[in-house]
Amino acid sequence: MNNEKGVTLIELLISVVIAGMVIVPLLLIMTGSFTRTVEQGEDTQLNYYGQQIMEIIREKGYISGTSPTQYYCQKDQGCGTATIANYDAKVTITVNPVTYSAIEFFEVTVKIVSTDSSSLELVTVVKKQ
Repeated sequence: MNNEKGVTLIELLISVVIAGMVIVPLLLIMTGSFTRTVEQGEDTQLNYYGQQIMEIIREKGYISGTSPTQYYCQKDQGCGTATIANYDAKVTITVNPVTYSAIEFFEVTVKIVSTDSSSLELVTVVKKQ
């Protein structure tokens, strides 16, 4: 009987346990990496929305009382002042007047909040018109 070839049940179970000990950590690493990649993609999208609004403000300037203070953004449509039914992010603009060396500026803070409550805040300075 010592000449029989094949794998016993014990050997098979041990190999399955060893394979599981190797595969499970690898799957956990891959899952964590995927989750972080998705979160970074969402943060990048919020940053894009904020930069888009900043460029609008830099291009057109900011006129106190007449410039919009709220924008709604959607991936395919960009950002606009009109309320979009299924928007991805809401952008709120707050402005503080600042004087430096007798020159008046606006410190413009752009806060972007997504529908899943993640947020990002950007700040820029524009010359007062």
